[in-house]
Amino acid sequence: MMRLAVLTRSVDAPSHRIYRENLVSAFSAVGIEVVPFKRRGPIPRGCDVVWDPGLGLRPIPPVLRGSPIPIVVTFHGARIFSPMYSAREEWPLARLYHPWLKRSLLRDRAWFREIVAAVIAPSRFAAQEAAEVFDVPPEKVHVIPHGVDHRLFTPDGDVLVRERPYLLHIYGRNPMKNTERVIAAYARLPEASRPDLVVISPWDWFVPRVRGVVVIRRLLSQRELAGWYRGALGLVAPSLRETFGLTLLEAMACGCPIITSDRTGCAEVVGEAAVLVNPYSVEEIARAMQRVIEDGALRERLREQGLIRAGAFSWTRSAAAHKQVFSTVMTEARSPCL
Repeated sequence: MMRLAVLTRSVDAPSHRIYRENLVSAFSAVGIEVVPFKRRGPIPRGCDVVWDPGLGLRPIPPVLRGSPIPIVVTFHGARIFSPMYSAREEWPLARLYHPWLKRSLLRDRAWFREIVAAVIAPSRFAAQEAAEVFDVPPEKVHVIPHGVDHRLFTPDGDVLVRERPYLLHIYGRNPMKNTERVIAAYARLPEASRPDLVVISPWDWFVPRVRGVVVIRRLLSQRELAGWYRGALGLVAPSLRETFGLTLLEAMACGCPIITSDRTGCAEVVGEAAVLVNPYSVEEIARAMQRVIEDGALRERLREQGLIRAGAFSWTRSAAAHKQVFSTVMTEARSPCL
């Protein structure tokens, strides 16, 4: 059995934590023994590969620099390198942190690119960004999509019942989620007939000035979130950029129709199972909302296509693909002359 040293952090973004925890659970079924260690090290002895599952908008852990075994990392994206990044739209602390982080990554990539054996990215868009950010050869970057827990995210289960029908949007204090345009598009819909727009944004401060916008400011469990997906007329998620879009996959698995962006990782995840829009066009987003609200046949088609699309993703399949990458770098490390 392969022994995998897994770097774990005490604080993780929710999507990173979901990714790591689900894969760790699935690894035993594909013949991987997980040996966790903290960010400050040391790397456990007797392991075959070290894996950092949470690289992206954070510094490269120095402990990796002295690793005696092959290093594989998963890159979740670094929007600070994106052409669409705008510091003024970030939170005040992020505006202070991001310049320092960018300098740190640019400095450390010089040694990182020499020692990393493979980079895993959840989409082709993320793979391209990873190659550019870390200046690693494209052949070192492997696209492995995330999975979804089909036991939790399923069309069969509790449905959130409200007095008024609703569209759903998930913000989470990330300007790339395009919330301002989503609310502006919603405001264009006829007020007398439009459903509510429920915005899930834990610990957020913003107060909507549009009637019908309802903000949920607490962190929901995955089970609660699944109920919101099932009860919604549709998920409105026209992100400016996503390296994957786990919420899109979760919503499809619950049978929730989706409106999303026609670019970056969003379009890769949904395929043809969503209404695609230009995320910079308030008018397009508003038209898509109106279509989903009024057209029951469209919603049913999106529901069916989304369920089929989501069925192609699983954590077991993702774990098997990860093992293939780990096995390859192990073989290459043992045969350096080949």
